[in-house]
Amino acid sequence: MIWKKEIYETLTSCATLCDECATECSRSTDIENWYRCIFLNLDCADICRQVAMLYVRGSENTRLLAKTCIEICEKCAEEMCKFDAERCQQVHAMCQQTIRSCVSILDMAQDSELAKPSTTPTSLFYGIDLRETLYN
Repeated sequence: MIWKKEIYETLTSCATLCDECATECSRSTDIENWYRCIFLNLDCADICRQVAMLYVRGSENTRLLAKTCIEICEKCAEEMCKFDAERCQQVHAMCQQTIRSCVSILDMAQDSELAKPSTTPTSLFYGIDLRETLYN
């Protein structure tokens, strides 16, 4: 997978913004109306941070979490649409951008799978006794 700085920055920016939004919402006087928003923001921040760490490390599991990240960001963005606060609109836009970045991660993984050189089937080597090669 080819590492792109803008994908990493999008993921970490989304995590930061969602953390900030959750903190602001938790200070609201009518916190009961913000519970789902707070929890989705925290979930979104956590998953974005995790995907960013796997992505920058080049983990083979990045793709698995990217799929989950898309689902959580979609829920978070949908919830943010219910509120008129400027911060909520910022989170909505950031989640949309993060979804696009995660889709890019999925596309990169598929491209790299297609670019892998074909391997020699192991069945070709079953008739070869390697002990003779090693000990002679």
